[in-house]
Amino acid sequence: MQTILNNQIANKYKSNSQKIRVLTEGWARREVFCPACGSVISEFENNRPVADFFCPSCKEEYELKSKKDSIGNKIVDGAYKNMIERLQSNNNPNFFLLNYDIKNYSIQNFFVVPKHFFVPEIIERRKPLSDTAKRAGWVGCNILLKTIPQTGKIFYIKNQKVESKSKILDSWKKLYFYESKKNLCLRAGYLM
Repeated sequence: MQTILNNQIANKYKSNSQKIRVLTEGWARREVFCPACGSVISEFENNRPVADFFCPSCKEEYELKSKKDSIGNKIVDGAYKNMIERLQSNNNPNFFLLNYDIKNYSIQNFFVVPKHFFVPEIIERRKPLSDTAKRAGWVGCNILLKTIPQTGKIFYIKNQKVESKSKILDSWKKLYFYESKKNLCLRAGYLM
């Protein structure tokens, strides 16, 4: 897995946010595999709410967010209403977070949060835009990273160190085994 963004693919863009979007989505398309089954992921069409990638093999879906410098406690996201609706749907996505260093176009950290951790409770509603704003009344959201337990983060890259594919797939299976067992116990009336 390469940890350098190909900055040549974003030369035609003027906006820094558009450049980063193109660079990080391009990197994910080339380098990331599905943590559930190991297959190559595919990209959804642009502007799909809370969904950037999917696995053609196992049908898992993924939302990608990128952040420069440190990962921090929260990440700014889009429309609050769309996010909550998507997370409450029967096919809510898993969450990819990519942390990059813009000076050398390198990936510092990249991890996936399985969908049973990517829930409405980690979404913070922002204040509506003011009446004088171009999109007056629009309400955005933040993803509260600090509320996701460490066990809910499966790293592909941690502090620039690439994890093995087998370790990532194994970590995913363990998390889903635990979640399945917990759900069975809850349905049967037992507490874990």
